Amino acid sequence: MKRVDRLIKPGEPNPLAEALMSNFWREHLHPRLVDVIEGFGYLEPTPVQERAIPRVLSGVNVLITAPTGSGKTEAAMFPIMSKILSEGLTGGVAAIYITPARALNRDVNIRLREIASRLGITTAVRHGDTPESERRRQVREPPTILITTPETLQVILVMRSMRRALRNVRWVVVDELHELMNDERGAQLSIALERLVNIAGEYQRIGLSATIGNTELAGQFLAGVGRWVEVVSVDVSREMEISVEYPEASEEDVGLAEELSTMPEVAARVRRIAEIVSGHRATLVFTNTRDEAELLGHRLGRVLGSNAVGVYHGSLDREEREGLEEGLRGGRVRAVVTTSSLELGIDIGHVDAVIQYSSPRQVTKLIQRVGRSGHRLGRRAIGHVITRDTDDYLESLVIARRALNNELEREVEYHEKALDVLHHQVAGMVIEAKVEGRALTVGDVLDTVRRAHPYRGLTRDELMEVLRFMEGNRLIRVNEDGTITPRRGLHRYYFENISMIPDQKHYRARDMITNRAIGELDEEFVETVEPGTQIILAGRPWRIVGIDRGKSEVVLEPLNQVLNAVPTWIGEEIPVPTEVAQEVCRLREELMKAVANGEDPTPVLTKYPAGGAPTPLIEELRQQVSTGVMGFPDTVTIEWRGRDFVIHACLGTKGNQALALYLARYIGQRYRVAVTYVTDPYRALITTPISIPPQAITEALNQSPDYVEGELREAVRSTRLYKYRFIHVARRFGVLPRESVDVNIERLAAALRDTVVDREVIREILTEKINPTPLRQLINSIREGKTAVRIIKVEQYTPIAQHIINQAAKIDAAVQGIPTTTILQLLKKRIEEREVTLLCLNCGWHVTMKVKYVPEQVKCPRCGMRQIAVLKYGEDPARTYEIVRKARRNQRLTREEQEKWQELTQTALAVLQYGKKAIIALAAHGVGPTTAIRKVLPKAKTEQELYQQILEAERQYQKTKPFWNE
Repeated sequence: MKRVDRLIKPGEPNPLAEALMSNFWREHLHPRLVDVIEGFGYLEPTPVQERAIPRVLSGVNVLITAPTGSGKTEAAMFPIMSKILSEGLTGGVAAIYITPARALNRDVNIRLREIASRLGITTAVRHGDTPESERRRQVREPPTILITTPETLQVILVMRSMRRALRNVRWVVVDELHELMNDERGAQLSIALERLVNIAGEYQRIGLSATIGNTELAGQFLAGVGRWVEVVSVDVSREMEISVEYPEASEEDVGLAEELSTMPEVAARVRRIAEIVSGHRATLVFTNTRDEAELLGHRLGRVLGSNAVGVYHGSLDREEREGLEEGLRGGRVRAVVTTSSLELGIDIGHVDAVIQYSSPRQVTKLIQRVGRSGHRLGRRAIGHVITRDTDDYLESLVIARRALNNELEREVEYHEKALDVLHHQVAGMVIEAKVEGRALTVGDVLDTVRRAHPYRGLTRDELMEVLRFMEGNRLIRVNEDGTITPRRGLHRYYFENISMIPDQKHYRARDMITNRAIGELDEEFVETVEPGTQIILAGRPWRIVGIDRGKSEVVLEPLNQVLNAVPTWIGEEIPVPTEVAQEVCRLREELMKAVANGEDPTPVLTKYPAGGAPTPLIEELRQQVSTGVMGFPDTVTIEWRGRDFVIHACLGTKGNQALALYLARYIGQRYRVAVTYVTDPYRALITTPISIPPQAITEALNQSPDYVEGELREAVRSTRLYKYRFIHVARRFGVLPRESVDVNIERLAAALRDTVVDREVIREILTEKINPTPLRQLINSIREGKTAVRIIKVEQYTPIAQHIINQAAKIDAAVQGIPTTTILQLLKKRIEEREVTLLCLNCGWHVTMKVKYVPEQVKCPRCGMRQIAVLKYGEDPARTYEIVRKARRNQRLTREEQEKWQELTQTALAVLQYGKKAIIALAAHGVGPTTAIRKVLPKAKTEQELYQQILEAERQYQKTKPFWNE
């Protein structure tokens, strides 16, 4: 897009613009709009604008898919503004622009407001943070263009005052459509758009999306059932340069590794990233997880300087995020390490390179991320993928090749017939009917909902089941004549559950030994565990000692060994699609065949953006060929060793999750044992507590597809993920309140088994985390004889199997734990650093000092007496001594003073008997004089025994603390 560098004031002649101004604008847009955009430097349309604007002007529904920076927003809004001018539309909202993020709201408003204001077209932003005064103004004077979020649209649909303004809606633009259609916000929006039709009549729909594989489904999602939509799709026409690298450690990296306290291989990757950043003005570094972003940002800051590197993700405060955005735009920040937060079209200024740290895992992810560099069509987009191992390298090569050839994955996490969304939308429709004073029937609801594409197959029976559930919860009444009326509590339910984004309350996890915070745990995770549960946090094993819901705190103690299975989580990682996994397996097989034939495998990589075959890859291929274990794409190969089975299956992340979960269920049910598993996109590791014949896996894989899918659904119910999701879903149905509640989740889930709540939890998991389709296809292929199952007993796992073994070993290494002696040393250090106040009961002398400075034998330096009491933290010694004096004079004491006097004499007695040991014990958490004298000190003959007894007393305190009266 050609732009001039300076904004021309209205009326100021612009000879350059007049010479360059494209005839396209004048042929298609209103003259006043052309004059204004000329002043903003829009000289000629981008390819997407050239193709999309005529279609938008024609009035058809349009889906526009193109890379970031291609001008999609203007392609939608310029023709809408032109129509508003030519038709003289005023008095009410003519166009609604919906974006999934508030930051995008802010960006879009800034971009459109200046142009619109010069045309006399009013714009306004409305979302959760909009001030009340601005909301009232919008009711009095509705803007012509309203910019909002899907959640705020839910609010204004039931507002009597705003519904009047919505009757004039002619256009709805949905931005970042690819983001919305992949989660329940999209399902919610699809029904909301149909509810808007009930108010305004049919209107034109325009969807804006990043490059997407399944444009047919995206168009149907946008338009709804029975409406035509045209797709304007622009390939990545500007030059996109992607390189995939595997940095190998050098001697230089050994020194850097010492500085960064890491391995030389990690240092090599950090060094290479720093080199790329140094060669560019502004670089975005994408990671796949928040923890990875924080760690890489810290290490990169150590190399480049902390002021030159920022870390950006959704957990940061808004001011900090906006500061980083401005820092990038202003050139003060050289590199920002980020997660998916900056994939969206937020204006961050000029970025001339993008680095993806480890595989992007999906083609569309890579295109979207690399597309952030250049950010304007005609400029070259530069992307570097820095990989970590051979799996990562081959996967990145496949994804990069597909990106450069515009071969996009068609797998979409599309939420069909989401029942919790339907439950909420019914509530909204009932409220709307009450606002308008009209009757609402079951048929009305069904007609509206079925127009939304995700609900096109909804049956009347399915709707009635949801309505009966609502009726049972006293939200609505379904009358004999088929009408639906509201009951008390419906309004509150609707407004409390407008957001489909789960509320993420966090609990602080505190180490009871060091008293330091070691991380955060999601509330939903905390609700599924109890004291005694073993977990891994920050790469180390812990036992939960206590849960304080009032303080949102979980108290942990470090473990020196793990006695029970650590809870298995189905991760939040970006899933690798089945089609990518299958190509990776084919590529690996081609490379192995070349090595087996004594050929150089490098030519196999010529169709991929590789700089050659890295040494670790060549070595792995040679070792694999020497084992004779090959043929992974067309055969399910199982490496069997003892009680472990490595199953090579190229089903992708969610497909192998389904495979492993099903096998764990099948084996567990047959042999009455608990089976554990680890998966990646290319294999699954199944571990059994007893030896089982390998034929059991073969039998499992030869069952009927319907049986397999039924068992898989049962297996989902037994996972911790089911409990986690159950809490979210139960809240959306209004079964649980939004705030934290102390309830037995297992009992509640059992009570709601086979209800809409239970089915919705399973549906969500099978949509987002586990994909039964590749498993079903594999089972069919095995039963039809197209895919063989080969079991190989091995003494040592092959190099390719070793990838999953190493992944499991990372968990095993993490759970090696901390030796007891180290735990006691940490406890000692914490107590020694604690301050205590000592008070002489004889003369009132007092002192505050750290425990480590207290002498072994304690006596008063003023009077020489050894009646030394230990005060609680923060107690005033002078005021406390007044109680001592009253007691000595036999004056009347209050009940509180009597208790304090008894406590002082007990602590003084302990110090008299045990000296410094007593002070150490009394400085611990929850150890009072009674516990110290009766349980801790008598059993402590040595220092180690003392701290062992203190540890046990603190542990008991944390367990019983919730039952104490504060």
